[in-house]
Amino acid sequence: MYSDWAWPQLVYAVVVFLWLGILTYFVWEQRNFLRSLFPKTGERDIRKKFEEVLKALEDFKGELKRTEVDLAKLKEEGLLHISRLWLMRYNPYGDTGGDQSFTIALLNEKGSGVVVTSLHARSTTRVFAKPIVEGKSIKYHLSKEEEAAIKKAMNNV
Repeated sequence: MYSDWAWPQLVYAVVVFLWLGILTYFVWEQRNFLRSLFPKTGERDIRKKFEEVLKALEDFKGELKRTEVDLAKLKEEGLLHISRLWLMRYNPYGDTGGDQSFTIALLNEKGSGVVVTSLHARSTTRVFAKPIVEGKSIKYHLSKEEEAAIKKAMNNV
């Protein structure tokens, strides 16, 4: 009569012990977490821990603000550095061999900078530098090679 009850009771007991083992594991994990959060220094006041966390967050916010300001400065300064350039070699005179002459455009993000041209002939080499403001020369006339170099430099991203 009682032998019919032995197997189901044994199964129930095993299930209960497994369940208790799982719960014990989770309790131990929480206990270890809380011990790491509150070390055994004698003070286990959670308010002090929250104050420490809030102070650390405020410090990070201040550091983030400073980083954002520094990044904005770097972006603004980066617009002034040479970031667009183009080199063009050519032969302007028929009596010289090879492409010894060149024009180079050195511009920043806004299209301002300088264009340098070197014209090589058999007897002399001449070098010209012209300031460029927003892709145009305000003071000097540009040659077709200089205009082409500036245009290529502006389109070369």
